[in-house]
Amino acid sequence: MLGPELTFIGQTEVLFEGKQLTFFGGNDYHRLSCHPEVLAALTAAAAQYGLNGAGSRVTTGNHPLYRSLEARLAAFLGTEAAVICSAGYLSATLLMQAVADAYTHLFLDEFAHASLVDAARLSGLPLARFRHADPESLKAQLAASLQAQNRPLVLTDGVFSNSGVIPPLADYGALLERYDGRVLVDDAHGVGVVGPTGKGSGEESGAARERLYQVGTLSKGFGGFGGVIAGDHTLVNAIRTRSGAFIGSTPPPLPVVAATLCAIDLLATQPERIALLQERARTVKSILRELGFAVSEGCAPICSVTFLDAAKNRVLYDQLLSYGIYPSFINYPGCPPGGHFRFTLSSAHMDFQIDALLQCLRENVRLTRPSADSAG
Repeated sequence: MLGPELTFIGQTEVLFEGKQLTFFGGNDYHRLSCHPEVLAALTAAAAQYGLNGAGSRVTTGNHPLYRSLEARLAAFLGTEAAVICSAGYLSATLLMQAVADAYTHLFLDEFAHASLVDAARLSGLPLARFRHADPESLKAQLAASLQAQNRPLVLTDGVFSNSGVIPPLADYGALLERYDGRVLVDDAHGVGVVGPTGKGSGEESGAARERLYQVGTLSKGFGGFGGVIAGDHTLVNAIRTRSGAFIGSTPPPLPVVAATLCAIDLLATQPERIALLQERARTVKSILRELGFAVSEGCAPICSVTFLDAAKNRVLYDQLLSYGIYPSFINYPGCPPGGHFRFTLSSAHMDFQIDALLQCLRENVRLTRPSADSAG
């Protein structure tokens, strides 16, 4: 089933069922998708180049803009090189097609994103799951599954999209040293969002870069569209020559590439956007924990709010509407019992909008918490 129809208005509002509401949904964390300079770059490129080259980059579709974007991404992420693809969901698959032969066993976080699950299954390698963000569980799985000469690859989100949890990537890397293993990190919600300079979850957790493969999307931290794999020249060349998904697909539309280039420049020259977003996330999460909600710690701007009760969640749904806030309620497989509200903060939200959200939640907790008399 599809979600509700929403019309986006400006940076932080949507039109829903005829009402204009503050929007804490989606994942455009800096709202760069509607920044005037980004839109001007998109419009100019559309007029100059058209929509796309309609060809694979290994045949007739390798426009110079793609090389420019890859160089800019590598510089932002601090790697030798980068390669882009048509969708963030595909980035793990491209990487696996290039490197799977170097590994014998895969280990997957139990809550890993579906893109990682698909990439793992398509590889055909033996697959085991470990408990969510739990290095001790991973350690036990490694010991139970591996023999001499086996080489493991661990697959995990860098920032888990439902909860905002950042896994202990440095601990994973330390566990893998004895096996010469690596971690494939889907950093869709980390690039441009977490880490002191926005390089992602590896930077945030202090993990050694040589133990990580980093893949992600251009649609969240940068407000563009497409996927990215960042690494050394050897890895990028392997993807370009060994990944059927890269070789046989059309790259992102040229106007979107030009817009994404502009967005990266904006974020690189305005690091205060990243700092503001992280400070905002820590502050809001601290307040939510004080209210009794079990939200994750850290600087990822994803807040999962639920009463673990469908009836109480429905009361909050209605109250959010009364406060002029879109109720970003999610209830699909893998969500907490009774569903949850996933509020995603952005660096573009105004303080009064965040204050309204917190006030609504405070009021709702007061209404739903049993009084001293009713508690007996």
